[in-house]
Amino acid sequence: MSKTNVVLSIPEPGRFELLEKPYPKIKSGYVIVETEIAPVCLEGSRIWAEHDFEFHDDPTHLGHEGVGTVVEVCRGSNYKVGDRVIVFQGDHCGQCHSCRNALSPTYCHSNLPQYGGRCLMGIEEKNDSESGGFAMGKYRIAPEANLYRIPEGVDFRYAAASNCSFGVGFSNQELMNVKAGESVLVGGIGFIAMGHIISALYRNASVIALIRNRYRKTILKEMGVQHFVNPDDEDWAEQVRALTYEGQGVDHAVDGSGVAYYQEKLMAVTRLYGSINFSGHTPGAKVELSPLHHILDPAHSFCGQHDVRVKDREGLVRALMHPVVQRGIDAMVTHEFPMSEAGAAFDVQVSKRCGKIYLYPQR
Repeated sequence: MSKTNVVLSIPEPGRFELLEKPYPKIKSGYVIVETEIAPVCLEGSRIWAEHDFEFHDDPTHLGHEGVGTVVEVCRGSNYKVGDRVIVFQGDHCGQCHSCRNALSPTYCHSNLPQYGGRCLMGIEEKNDSESGGFAMGKYRIAPEANLYRIPEGVDFRYAAASNCSFGVGFSNQELMNVKAGESVLVGGIGFIAMGHIISALYRNASVIALIRNRYRKTILKEMGVQHFVNPDDEDWAEQVRALTYEGQGVDHAVDGSGVAYYQEKLMAVTRLYGSINFSGHTPGAKVELSPLHHILDPAHSFCGQHDVRVKDREGLVRALMHPVVQRGIDAMVTHEFPMSEAGAAFDVQVSKRCGKIYLYPQR
């Protein structure tokens, strides 16, 4: 009897199906991975509740994060059957600016529609396969260039935080050059912001959380965060400045929400020559930005990126072995479900009474 693949589908808001698809096919440069964990990203907050898709997914093609075990390779592969790997999202062309400079695969031309890229859809097309381009399935096609072997002794549970949580936080803070002793203000607390908090604590920075969600405040306390400010307080800005060196404002500010409510507050309390990072995205959200008042006068540096730069992968994986990072991930991952119970997982995410949620496609 031939092997098949089982993939997750959300055909309409609030309803999921498990679909049987043909087993993936691969060509040189790709491997097949048996997915152990597929973390939930936008699938719960936007797709499940609103059926709002981006260009790189649709109702039967879901999930971009994941870890698992290599089960099939082509001749000449750099990987072997049995390797445990992190699958970094997207495809790899090897010729564009991002690929040549070891930057984030999200910005590879193979993934960007303005260059004719099809992202994970393109992975299936390039391999003439009817399934496997996405993480929320039992088997996944992965570009060798976007794999990283998981060190012995590092559990899948920690490695699975290497994309849209700790991975995003770590790589963005490499970009921001966050140092020990500096202050990092984080607002819009979801799993992206939690990844930033874990990274800042790992770097021995002082973390201030701008937070209203009581459930998530408890998670941050378990991580080791000591400073909390309610953004609805009239004196919230004074509270933040009082926690910084000489009251001058925070060295770095991070938004994980993608909405102006937090972005405007973060800009208001960042010190002169401080850095501001936008790591969250909310469709349709906009913030008014004055080149003079928000950039030139305070000499602020702005940055942001979606995932992990190739040049940061080794540092990220080394960090996964550190007790501070593992404690943070243990606190952040609040719920774990078999893929057969995906609806319950997505309902929890919509409730916002959670941190990061993991799906197990083999269950």
